[in-house]
Amino acid sequence: MIKIGSLARHKHNKDKLAQVIGLWNKRDIDYECPESVAIIGMVRLIYIDEGSLGREGSVSRRAFHTNWEIITDTPDNTNNLRSK
Repeated sequence: MIKIGSLARHKHNKDKLAQVIGLWNKRDIDYECPESVAIIGMVRLIYIDEGSLGREGSVSRRAFHTNWEIITDTPDNTNNLRSK
């Protein structure tokens, strides 16, 4: 589960780190058919890696789950992060 304040590491670029600073639902309205509205879950991140320190970005929750993993401080997960 994504929570505000959680730290995340990119799955494909292990040096890229970010902190979740916001969650919201974005409306995607089809202007040709106003009755058709999709709700897209969004995640707002602030990057804390060396190359883009302080930059903010938004990504859909679907893309977040595909490309990011939440970092926890449990002993099992810490050992797994060191070995990668």
